[in-house]
Formats: sequence, structure tokens, C-alpha cells
Amino acid sequence: MLRMATSPNIDEFIDRAKAGGATEQSLVGILTARGWPEKEVYDALAAHYERVTGMEVPRRGGTATAAKDAFFCLLIFSTLGTWTIGLGALAFTLIDRWLADTLFSSPYYQGYDMISAAASMASVLVAFPIYLLVSRTVLRDERGHPEKRNSPVRKWLTYMALVIAACVFIGDLIAALTYLLRGEITSRFLAKAFVVLAISGGVFSYYFGGLRRSEDTEVHGRLGGDTWMAAISGLVAAVMLISGFLYIGTPSTQRALRADRKRVQDLYQLSAKIHNVWSANVRLPGHLDELRDAALADPITRVAYEYRVTEGSRYELCATFALASEQNQAAPRSSAWSHPRGRHCFPVDASQMLDNPYIYFPD
Repeated sequence: MLRMATSPNIDEFIDRAKAGGATEQSLVGILTARGWPEKEVYDALAAHYERVTGMEVPRRGGTATAAKDAFFCLLIFSTLGTWTIGLGALAFTLIDRWLADTLFSSPYYQGYDMISAAASMASVLVAFPIYLLVSRTVLRDERGHPEKRNSPVRKWLTYMALVIAACVFIGDLIAALTYLLRGEITSRFLAKAFVVLAISGGVFSYYFGGLRRSEDTEVHGRLGGDTWMAAISGLVAAVMLISGFLYIGTPSTQRALRADRKRVQDLYQLSAKIHNVWSANVRLPGHLDELRDAALADPITRVAYEYRVTEGSRYELCATFALASEQNQAAPRSSAWSHPRGRHCFPVDASQMLDNPYIYFPD
């Protein structure tokens, strides 16, 4: 395999300097200070030793190694972006919940907040373990091959990740400041600003600091810093995930809440069809089977909804609920659809339309 030709000037200088007892480290420092690229200096040193030994310096599979390094770096930074953005979004949702502001809160959006919290938690649960696993693999590879710490591929991708992190930091801070200028309470703004600063500052201090460490510092101190960073990140992620589960509940609780929302939707649909029958015929249907294209049974138990005529245009629709409506953050705040846990009947007047609960139920 042919080596790229080097300048005769640098070759001659290195030959004479080495003959005079100069070290490789001093030669690299002198030549780079005079403007020679570090890579060309090392190529010239390799050419010197090839002339002295009469053997070609062995090459490690450069292309495959660079591609592998790029793959792992991209995987690290993509998972880093996924779980840090998810963590920040979860923190914002919880801050909005804990530091409620009536001017910026609405029951219309509480269901969306729970969906956002669930999506953020899923991002952290999936991306964070992968990030830790791949990062550990890369660090172990670096300890076996210290020269990889100066890989141009890793440096470029690291700087690109820092640029993206800076953009996310600026964007989140602008969004938080926008709400403050619109009148949001200062405590919510300060809490959100702290979250942005903590996450972005942690990413910057770890990766940008790693780029600036000297080789000796990396060899002896990198492992301890990585362990501490992983421990702190894991602790923060665990605390936020526990808070998220306390907010949205377990998957079984979410399923029960979703089933209750579906029951309310079904009952509203039935009431709307009964209202149409009353408006057209000034009478109530004798049985729910008369209503076409309507959900007539519970979505989970498949037990039929109860329908009972009371007097004139008044009737009742009954269903059995898993939880009380107060436990459902996305439940309608209209008293017409409030219900306790267990069997409950809603008194309805066919001559009047009930509030539409669909606007409270994001999917």
C-alpha cells in the first residue's frame, strides 16, 4: 500500500533531528507551531521509521474503523438528543402541573399534557439505556485504542451535536421567555429556565470539556468523570420517570381511564341520537336498539348500556365506570358528565343537548 508523499524538507529535518536525539513529541510540537498540519507531521515520522527499518508501518483498517466510529457516534448523539429532549419535555409538563397558572391552563389541554408526558417518558425509557450501553462500548474501545480519542470523525460529530444542543437550548429558552413576556408567572419561567440550563449545561460541560482535555487527563481521569456523569444522569432520569408515573399512573390505570372516557363518549353519542329522535317525533325511543350506528355496549365488559325513560322528555343513561371522573385529568369538567366509581346513571332531558365531551378527549 502506497503512503502519501511527504515534503522533502520535513523529511530531511526529521531525519537530522532524530539523529541528534530529538523526541517525537518535541518534533510534533515544533512543526505544528510552524504551521505544519499534525497529520502531515505524523506521516513524515512514519516515513522516517520506514526508511530506518526498511519496513512499511502497518495500517489498521482505516475505512472500516472510521465507518464504525461514525455509526457509534451517530447512535450516541441521536439517542442523547432523544432522551434529553424527552426529559426536558416531561419536566415542562410536570412544572405546568405543579405550578399551575389558571391563565395558561385549561381542561381542554390536560388530556394532551398526559399524552405528551407519556410520549416523553417512552423516549427516556427507550433512548437512555441505549445511550448508556453504546457510550460504555465506545469508552471501552477508547481505552483499548487511545488514538481513537483524536479521531476526526468523532470530533466533527461531537461539534455537530454541540451545535444542535445549542440550538435546542436557545429555542427552549426563547419559548420559556415568550410565556413570561405574555404574563406567565415568574416561578414557572424560572423552573423551566433551570431545566433548560441544567440539561444543556450538562451536555456541554461533558462533551466540550472532553474535547479540550489533554491526552494524559483523558487516560487517567476520563473513566471517573464518565461514571459520575452516568450516575447523575441515571438518578435524574429515574426521579423524573417516577414523577411521570405518579402523574399519569400505571398502564393499567391509563387503560381504565381511557375506557371511562370511551364510555362517556358512547353515552353522549346515544344522547345525541335520542335528541334527534325526540326532535323529529316528539317521543323517546322505546329501546336503544332503535338507534342505528350507535355503540350500545361497554367497550371492555360488553355489557349493554342501560336506558330508562322517566317522564316526558326525561330519561336516564347508565354505565359502570372503573374510576371516578376526578381521577381523570382529561375528563370533562362539565357537571353533566361527572361520575363516581362504579355504576352511575346520568339524568338527561331529550329536549336539551348536553355538553360535547369529545373536545376534552384527545387520542
